[in-house]
Amino acid sequence: MKAFIKDIYAGMPDAKDEVFSDNSEKFFESFIVPPELPVNKLMTGEKFLVSGYKGVGKTSVLYYLQDRAQAENSNTCCSFIYFKSDYEELRKSQMDMIAKKLTSLVDISGEIQPNKVEYLHIWRWVFFKQIVDDSTHNINNLFEEDDNWNLFVKKVNSICFNSKDKHVISLSSLAISTSLSTKEGAKVSANADFEIKKSIANFQRFTNTVDECEALFGLLRRTNIPYYIFVDEIEAFYGDKDLFTRDLTLIRDLLFTIHRLNMTKQVRIIAAIRSEIINAMDRFITTREINKIVDGYTVPIKWSYSNTNSLNHPIIQVLMKRIAMACPGQMCEFKDWFPDEIYGKDTVSYILDNGWNKPRDIVRFITAAQNDSLHCNDVFFSKAAIETLMKEYSRNSLAEIRQELQSLYSSTEIELALRLLRGGPRIVDKESIRKRAAKGSPARQFWDERGDDVVEDFYRVGIFGNINRYSYAPEWKWRWNHKDDTGVLTDNHWELVVHHAICKELSIPYNID
Repeated sequence: MKAFIKDIYAGMPDAKDEVFSDNSEKFFESFIVPPELPVNKLMTGEKFLVSGYKGVGKTSVLYYLQDRAQAENSNTCCSFIYFKSDYEELRKSQMDMIAKKLTSLVDISGEIQPNKVEYLHIWRWVFFKQIVDDSTHNINNLFEEDDNWNLFVKKVNSICFNSKDKHVISLSSLAISTSLSTKEGAKVSANADFEIKKSIANFQRFTNTVDECEALFGLLRRTNIPYYIFVDEIEAFYGDKDLFTRDLTLIRDLLFTIHRLNMTKQVRIIAAIRSEIINAMDRFITTREINKIVDGYTVPIKWSYSNTNSLNHPIIQVLMKRIAMACPGQMCEFKDWFPDEIYGKDTVSYILDNGWNKPRDIVRFITAAQNDSLHCNDVFFSKAAIETLMKEYSRNSLAEIRQELQSLYSSTEIELALRLLRGGPRIVDKESIRKRAAKGSPARQFWDERGDDVVEDFYRVGIFGNINRYSYAPEWKWRWNHKDDTGVLTDNHWELVVHHAICKELSIPYNID
């Protein structure tokens, strides 16, 4: 008996939720390795950064690597650090205050540099603490228990975020001390001086302890048990300028620290980072040559395929693999589930043209179909079913792109830019967009100040593509960032075109006249 659309395994938008749900087996069963992903280089430590846009499957890749490592050796120890959820706002604020005081009073070089904030000591301790905890949970068999290991554990545990033990350096109390000295310095200079003197000793003790931990870490002797730490949810949102800058700086120094610890060969740390976060660091903070690490150790996730009309396209394979899971023991072919054409276009091309070469496109596609009460009990994706689901698909697609842009623009700025597109033509240029904003309006001012950035960023995240209509249709040329056409073009007959999939949500006519 053929399955219904509602029976298809759609998965969840976030792989983390999927892995920790009852569907974890289905997640791994339906997972397809990105075609160009050098898995072996990630497993051996030759590469350690997985990058890509939102929805390309960065988190999925980390869980796949974990599953593969444990399949190769059941004793493998794997742990995760989640930047967004593990380091909530309170803890980030504490780290920020500590880092500012560390930098202004006791820099790693011993010099006073009040205008530079660094989190390198703090991140080193965070990873050392993770390593101690992982070894403890793994019955203390990741490192040989000699004098160096015992001293390393003792020194790492002498630092914590909150403690009333006088023999433990509490990062929380150091942060409070910093706050008090800063706040009261203008009012009571004597008390402020006392606090600063007290803080200097504490901060010096902290940095010395971390440095000692690092020296001991290099002397530790590993057992033969493979050990991986995965770092995910590396995000920052453009809202409050100070908090945004702080988070980008935290991320920058996190990457420096991962590189530094990976060089010891004592642990393999693999991190996933969004492409727009890398762009944001380049744009908004002093990167301190982080590009050398990004360029040298990053593996970009790509789902591009030379024959975009082929059923062998990896994104179509993701779709068919999930459909096949609803039909165990049966032959499951594309033609059994989809018509040959939709609106005069080959159905494979139609599905791919309404996406960005991301597995999450398929999650949204199936989920939208299952949420359609009129067609969810169908056994075939008819033209009517696809037409109905595309409204929800369009809305959810634009919502994800908004989230991608939040690392570069505030929510208000994103809405201003989208409002200039809503209800307009599908093919636009910078000047025609500008003219849609009233003179003297916030939208006109925003476009005049950041229009060039918006065009470049909108092309990169997939709101815009390029079209060249210099020849007769259907010989028009198209360019899309997700098809490896890097960099927007705005001259030599190249125009901006709004992506097919978000036209419905922006009330833009789909057809091009």
